[in-house]
Amino acid sequence: MCEREPCAEIVQSGTWLYDNLIPYEVWIVKQNFEYWYEPDYANGPEELNSDGEAFQIVIAQSGRLVRVGPARLSLHEAIAAAEEICSSLTWTNHVKQKLFGGYSTTPLAKD
Repeated sequence: MCEREPCAEIVQSGTWLYDNLIPYEVWIVKQNFEYWYEPDYANGPEELNSDGEAFQIVIAQSGRLVRVGPARLSLHEAIAAAEEICSSLTWTNHVKQKLFGGYSTTPLAKD
């Protein structure tokens, strides 16, 4: 069985002030894998929708991962969950792009 190439892209983005002071970014990441899934320790298959995707909520600051939140099976569900987690979230969609290893907006340097 061959492994698929992990693919992730920001499809919705916004901003949020933690404690009404510290600016953070919120990304909804469409991906073809379940972030927390470990095949060697799985109790079942990855939780993906019928298209083989999940929508992960990611908290970032200055383009860097801070925290991985929950995943949902649709964009609509992920948006609703993000709005519950981050009060006063403002969707700006200023960041929509493919992501690289470890949810980075910057490509990994090649040796």
